[in-house]
Amino acid sequence: MKPKILIIGGTSGIGLALAKAHEQQDWQVSVVGSSSYKINVLRPLFPNWQIIQCDVCDSIQLNDLLEKLSENAPYQRIIYAAGWYLNERRFDLNAADSLKMLAVNLQAFQTCFAWAARHVQAACGYTATLVCLSSVAGLVDYPYTSVYAQCKRAMWHTAAAYRSALLPNKINVLCVASGYVDTETLRQINGGNAQHKPFLISETRAVNEILAALNSGRDTAIFPKRMKYFIQIVNLLPKPYLNWLMKKNDKESR
Repeated sequence: MKPKILIIGGTSGIGLALAKAHEQQDWQVSVVGSSSYKINVLRPLFPNWQIIQCDVCDSIQLNDLLEKLSENAPYQRIIYAAGWYLNERRFDLNAADSLKMLAVNLQAFQTCFAWAARHVQAACGYTATLVCLSSVAGLVDYPYTSVYAQCKRAMWHTAAAYRSALLPNKINVLCVASGYVDTETLRQINGGNAQHKPFLISETRAVNEILAALNSGRDTAIFPKRMKYFIQIVNLLPKPYLNWLMKKNDKESR
């Protein structure tokens, strides 16, 4: 019997790259995505995958999804890789943008993680593991921060709470906080080229970092190292100064 992995947000970006990596390691793969176009492209390429369309912002669709996925449970790994991002230094978020940011990056994540905690189980020689893809943006501790960063910060702390709660059940919880990864989405947001982003890394490197963390049983994965050290230094700055500096950079970027 093959071990089973479920990736919510697995039809593009790091989620898709992780799905491909697990297939190569002979896992039974299930992925969830919102784009019918991407799903139609993937189905003939990966006929052995279970590929399901769902808009996690829609509570009815999400509940139906989790009910359907329960029929295929338990899974040995469940990864929440869904995310939605707009550069708030370039775009002022309207009410709809803000609500979508919360819905995908926080509310749906919390619903899915609560469900996942009940449907993950060790088998096939693998431990039971829950994974969420946060961001180093969520590790910067200062008052003036974006909705995206606040959501990712909440994700980081939520994962820590589940880690403590699920420890007696021998369920691992890995929270990934990456810097800029050269995904198609990031390139689209930046006019087709994201090479100007600091400490930019490839999807391949990001996947290797995550797999290494999973294989070693670590509970956090923060990378690349230069970004990790940069965030540590930033957090040492006095909060009023950091707040002023970020506001200043925000104005200059508009």
